[in-house]
Amino acid sequence: MCDNPVKDIQKAKARLVALFGDLETYMELLMKQQKKRMNQDVKYVDYLEHRKEKAGKHLA
Repeated sequence: MCDNPVKDIQKAKARLVALFGDLETYMELLMKQQKKRMNQDVKYVDYLEHRKEKAGKHLA
């Protein structure tokens, strides 16, 4: 599936344009959804320590 990442990205963009008309419309939709979630007190947290611990376990 990921033999050529550039072509995969271009195909994904083409599908988004077909669905939403253009990429800006899609980005606006995502921003509205994120603002709505933030207004509903959905917290976006980066669990850096958890990721470090998880990565350490895989290396051990």
